[in-house]
Amino acid sequence: MLDSLVKKDSSFEKKLLARGGSFLFYIALLLFFASTGTYGGLLLLNRAQAQSREELVAQVKSKEEDLRPELLNQIFLLDSRLKNMRTMISNHNFISSVFNFLESNTHPKVRFSNFNFSADSRKLDMSGEALSYSVVAQQIAIFELNPQVEKAEFGGLSAGGTNLINFKVAIIFKPTLLHFSP
Repeated sequence: MLDSLVKKDSSFEKKLLARGGSFLFYIALLLFFASTGTYGGLLLLNRAQAQSREELVAQVKSKEEDLRPELLNQIFLLDSRLKNMRTMISNHNFISSVFNFLESNTHPKVRFSNFNFSADSRKLDMSGEALSYSVVAQQIAIFELNPQVEKAEFGGLSAGGTNLINFKVAIIFKPTLLHFSP
């Protein structure tokens, strides 16, 4: 009887092993098909991306051909000329700003003459005439309080023959007055 139980158990084990083996076979088969499907999907995706890359390269080449080389050369030439012009302007002294300064900062009862301007030292020497000493003092204050003036020196006060006060002034300007600022 023990033999029959052992035989029964061994046949049961054989059936169990056959079922378990077939179960593992189906799992392996499923994994094989899944990996094959994934590989095929990636292969198709790779081909689609390669094709879209080729289309984009073709579009870029057509856009490059649309740009005329002589037009590009003109653009680069204009750019270099503008840079050179900007450099020249930034290094150039604008003397006309001195006259604009005098126009806006001269007292209405003062007249200047004998202008002598040195751009290197940014110094303006001139002679002037005013109606009175108080007008000269006001003119001095206007120049000294101006932020564009580095230094203002007055001297040579004398009474003129036409009841006018003669004086001399030397103004040293700050560098910002003489340079162009865009």
